[in-house]
Amino acid sequence: MAKRREKPPEEGSPAWMATFSDLMNLLLCFFVLLFASSNMDEEKIRRIMASFNQASFSVIEAGAVSLIEGQIVSGGVTQLPGIESILEYIGVSSEVEGNNQDLSATGSVNEDGKNDKSETDENLAENQTKEEEPQEDISEQELKKELQEQGLKQSEEMYDEISQMTESYKIDDRIVMDYNSQYVSLDLNGAVLFDPGKAEIRDDVKVFMQKIATIMSKYKDCVIEIEGHTDNVPISTSNFESNRYLSTARANKVYEYVMEQASLKDENVKIAGYGESRPVASNETEEGRAKNRRVSIKIYNRLNSDVQQ
Repeated sequence: MAKRREKPPEEGSPAWMATFSDLMNLLLCFFVLLFASSNMDEEKIRRIMASFNQASFSVIEAGAVSLIEGQIVSGGVTQLPGIESILEYIGVSSEVEGNNQDLSATGSVNEDGKNDKSETDENLAENQTKEEEPQEDISEQELKKELQEQGLKQSEEMYDEISQMTESYKIDDRIVMDYNSQYVSLDLNGAVLFDPGKAEIRDDVKVFMQKIATIMSKYKDCVIEIEGHTDNVPISTSNFESNRYLSTARANKVYEYVMEQASLKDENVKIAGYGESRPVASNETEEGRAKNRRVSIKIYNRLNSDVQQ
């Protein structure tokens, strides 16, 4: 039986190659059209070509950023730093359909390897700061006002607490109290505490001073100032050259006594002697001079204590 003769192959290329060739031609025309409608930037093209010459895929000079550092998002778009500028140059919108991420967030990179977006943001922030300077001044004033109100509230609460304690100790008639946004002051009559021209605390008022020390110990975490004051009558003795020396010695004696009686923190206690420089009454009368001879204990509220510490 004769063998069946095989059919000779058809001449020419396979049919599928014609379709493939048409597709390639269409793609070529499409990219030529995109290229023709875009703005050429030789420097940008040079950096793109340089990135392909490296081992890693990148959109900056010398391929500094690899594909691993990018984030693959839907639609086949690789979100790499600087890709927005590339898309703009080829005429494609930075917002790709199906990709909810804004490519502009990545910024672009200049020739020096610096981020253009970061520099722009810094410039905008700097300009915004200059524009908002008057508003910051207003805010600072409002802040100072708020701090003053808070300090006044704390001092008022301290004043009420100390008043209750002085009443319970039955010494309220021997203390002149006042307060402001920084502290509560307790004025002790110098004539009661000391003999004229002397700085030793009298024995008959030591019980009174023990009660004062107990009150002070409640506020040991606060800054406490002990100030000595005198009238304007000049003094010159072997112990004290002037009223300022006398006032300082009296403040120091009060400090030493209250430290023995109460567990105060030495770093929070300050001592000062002002002599006749800060009168609270006129020195023209005996009554006024008696008021000026005093020891003032200023207990700062917690807000202002934190500022001074």
